Amino acid sequence: MPSPPSSPKSPSLNVAGVVNIFMKMRQIQSPTRTKANHIESSSGEPQTHPTITLNAYEKTGPLELKETYVCSDAVDMIFLLRTTRNALLQHACSNGLNSLVDEQWKYTICCPKKGSSNNFRIQISYIACCAQSVLPDPHKPVALDKVKSVPGLMTIRQRSYKD
Repeated sequence: MPSPPSSPKSPSLNVAGVVNIFMKMRQIQSPTRTKANHIESSSGEPQTHPTITLNAYEKTGPLELKETYVCSDAVDMIFLLRTTRNALLQHACSNGLNSLVDEQWKYTICCPKKGSSNNFRIQISYIACCAQSVLPDPHKPVALDKVKSVPGLMTIRQRSYKD
């Protein structure tokens, strides 16, 4: 009597196979996921301080300033955003304008890996239009409620900008 046809063999699943499946699922679920040791934040859509909105005129096109900081022990993002914004405002003032409007920022904090130095690398992109205003500029970034920092006492080791 002939033997019944054998059932097709199911592939054996080992630990490596299971890991590969989870890795593929993770890539499908979040293709733009940030690295585990990175912190990202942004202000969202362009914003203008309310006091400047009603009093600004002679608006220019948007300017962008990209800066990179290397800080040790902590990251005070409000201070770093304010410093970058002040550099952009200084550029506006050198062109005869006195305030920033339609401001937008984003940043990435690259946290130190375990076993390496305690240095954080911070990349900031700050975009704003320059304008003339009857009232003085408030000298602070917009959307400070969206800022995420690393607590502690920050020391700025290096600052550089990119054209």
